[in-house]
Amino acid sequence: MSERQIAELGGEKIEYILTRKNMRNIRMRITSKCEVTVSCPLRTPKEQVDKFVLRNIDWIKQSVQKILQNATSAEKYEYMTGEKFLFQGKEYTLMVKEGQERKICLTGDYIFMTVYDLWDFEDKRALLDKWYKSQCEKIFADRFSYLRFLHKDLFPYAYSLKIKKGVSTWGKCAVDRKTVTLNFQLIYAPEELLDSVVLHELCHFYHIRHDGKFYNLLSQLDPLYKEHSKALNRKYIDYTHFND
Repeated sequence: MSERQIAELGGEKIEYILTRKNMRNIRMRITSKCEVTVSCPLRTPKEQVDKFVLRNIDWIKQSVQKILQNATSAEKYEYMTGEKFLFQGKEYTLMVKEGQERKICLTGDYIFMTVYDLWDFEDKRALLDKWYKSQCEKIFADRFSYLRFLHKDLFPYAYSLKIKKGVSTWGKCAVDRKTVTLNFQLIYAPEELLDSVVLHELCHFYHIRHDGKFYNLLSQLDPLYKEHSKALNRKYIDYTHFND
């Protein structure tokens, strides 16, 4: 359970969020919203926590100043209850709680996250990233297999699939290696846009260049490919919950 506390020294006050849990040492972090968060062992007296906070008052001020200097208009996630995240074209509300195991569950309009420490930013980001990755591996593979089966007369070979972060395009095709690479960020977009990218890359096994023959084949498989491409670049090209 977390609670707001105040440490005072010589008329100066530092407000912080205190979380008591089963741990050995006191830990402190400054969030991107300039909030001081402290985790401490269950039986640590508040006076001891206050002393720890006040001992690090210079570091707190420097950290807050650095955050304010580096602040941009881009949204910064704290992975706290109420924040919104995209998954397959739909916006979900994150619900975070502390528990005895780390897990994520998608239910209704919510992403439920359970972590050991509510204020461990890096752990929450890593857990959500791992969940997105697992969804990528399953969903991308399922759609890739389905579309190949749907057009098995055109794509009869044993093509392989790769998923990468931080790539500059939605997809790539290595014709000589019979490999399609998909951008991790497609997990944020609706299924029909993912399918459109897969079909685009598969068409390169027949036509390497983006010429008339290529687009004739693509339009047969994906008549709305132009609209799909515009939707991807308009809504999802800059969206990510992590920094590559």
